[in-house]
Amino acid sequence: MKKKSIRTKLAIDLFTLQGQWTAWFLGIMFVVYIAHILYPLLFSGESGRTVDDFYARTYISGNIYMLVIGIITSISCLPYYVQNGITRRDYFFGATISTLGLAIVIPLIALIIRFLSKGMIDWTNLPIDLKGLTGASAAEEDPFIAQMILAVIYAPSVVEISGLSLLVFMVNLFFYYVIGWMIGSGFYRFGGIKGMLFVVLALAIFLINAGIWGNPVPGWLPIPDLTLSFYAIIGTVLLIFIVLGIIRLVTRNVRIKL
Repeated sequence: MKKKSIRTKLAIDLFTLQGQWTAWFLGIMFVVYIAHILYPLLFSGESGRTVDDFYARTYISGNIYMLVIGIITSISCLPYYVQNGITRRDYFFGATISTLGLAIVIPLIALIIRFLSKGMIDWTNLPIDLKGLTGASAAEEDPFIAQMILAVIYAPSVVEISGLSLLVFMVNLFFYYVIGWMIGSGFYRFGGIKGMLFVVLALAIFLINAGIWGNPVPGWLPIPDLTLSFYAIIGTVLLIFIVLGIIRLVTRNVRIKL
């Protein structure tokens, strides 16, 4: 009972901390989004424009955001909590639960803002056409570097907004966070060149995930193409569990640097 209480309290604490960062992130995203809609109308008289809706913008930038805060928290939060008497095991479970909560909340907020802004645009009859998610992936003939970059930047998506789209969004956010967590943990424990190996490992996992979702990857990677389906989601979830296992192995006996 005590263990559960500690992990729950830690999860709430980390969720609150990262929730504050996320509020700033989404707030800045929203200001930029509104400015992108209104500035041309007010100052250049441009009309009939097509603008990515808030959900689509958050879908892309949210993944990179989660990757970044995954790196930051792995380097800064683990030492802080361990120095204050929290075990590495409790931190691992607490951080995992808080990340799951964050991955659920962000898509819901993005979806609410998307519908509210669309309703406002329709109500005021602004000459703006909101564009939703579009698929993006590398071509088979693209060079390896291009395939790698797109595997990182463009997460798998469901174009039409639906329950499946929300689920994929949430899984993507969690996936990107644990990748960042793994990279940060590797650098914190090993530093330097050994830490760079975790970046290489992360890129390989991104490629594998892209291949699972049917995107072109190098032929020497024997990855089953599960395309956009429930099986692809399971594939990404399995990758998440593998990455969490790596994180646990790296951090279970890590020496805290004072």
